[in-house]
Amino acid sequence: MKRTIFTLILGACAIVGVAAQAAPGNDQPSSVYDYEPIHKGDQVIRISLGTGLGLFNFTPDGIETKTNLNPGGSGSIGFSRFITNRVSLGGEITFAFNTTIGGNLYFYLPLTFLAGYEFVFGEIHVPVSVAIGGAFQTYSTTNYFGPIVRPELGAYWQYSPAWSFGVQTGWNLIPQWYTDEENNRTGNILGLSAAFRYHFF
Repeated sequence: MKRTIFTLILGACAIVGVAAQAAPGNDQPSSVYDYEPIHKGDQVIRISLGTGLGLFNFTPDGIETKTNLNPGGSGSIGFSRFITNRVSLGGEITFAFNTTIGGNLYFYLPLTFLAGYEFVFGEIHVPVSVAIGGAFQTYSTTNYFGPIVRPELGAYWQYSPAWSFGVQTGWNLIPQWYTDEENNRTGNILGLSAAFRYHFF
């Protein structure tokens, strides 16, 4: 009798084991996450402070290397929104000035539309952008408003999801066109600045 009961218990265990192996498993498939440092819809506020160096002017007679401008200062604040995970659109306002060797002040206030593409190398972000717009300018008693084009290149360390810190350089092309074409000038001013960016969604 005992042998029969023991045999029945072993048979029942074997049936349960076979049924468990045949039943579909409950294990969840392993998930693989691809980390994206930038997402469509991300927004960035950038604030920078730096200097501007007068390089040369384009004139009707060619390139004029004597600009009469001393190194100046600049500050800017800009906003951008990513329309893809790399392409951004936005705007920027800049305050900039240079003193002259004659003791005067050249001041310009660019208001620009900004389009950029951001390369990502781990925690290092390299934004490449072009700013296009207009600049209010004053020099001595003369006022002028004209176009401005500024290609820019930056390098930032992504300290956290919300903050990044780095440097920015931009080449300001600032034309001044007059009725008398002999007075036409296109200033070339190189901007160098330290900057930080605040990232939000």
